[in-house]
Amino acid sequence: RLHAMQALVRSLEMKQTPDERKETATALMELLDPSSSKYGGRQAEEEFLLAGGPSVIRYRLDSMEGDWMAEARNGTTDLLDRIGRLPGVQRTFDAVAEIKEQRVMQACRELHEQAHSHGPCGHAHSHNDDDEEEGEDAGARQRGVVSIADLHQDMKSIVRD
Repeated sequence: RLHAMQALVRSLEMKQTPDERKETATALMELLDPSSSKYGGRQAEEEFLLAGGPSVIRYRLDSMEGDWMAEARNGTTDLLDRIGRLPGVQRTFDAVAEIKEQRVMQACRELHEQAHSHGPCGHAHSHNDDDEEEGEDAGARQRGVVSIADLHQDMKSIVRD
């Protein structure tokens, strides 16, 4: 059954029509909602957490990929939010949301610092010859930017008991 849960979680990450995404969300809700006749119990909750489900849900709620407006209209967005609030999922979902918020706030602080770091010429830009800050290399995260895709990948492994 682990493979079935992983497949459902992965399908939320794939390109789907709004109706297909709602079907996927409905199937997840049935497995994870203790009041459902198809509730998979603690095992289903653990499989969802191990598959990175809370991060995928958070990503879907934050993303404007695909036809997100149609997903909001057909109830998919609400359903995904309700999945994130289920008792067996909420702690991890909240931890994922908190980490995302921390990264966004860090990027805001960095942007603020950049905007107020006027050099001798009076402009807000770096005077470093190599454009590296604090030992970061060229492949490092750009200051003041949050990549939602990178954040999503980082958060997939977060599981809270």
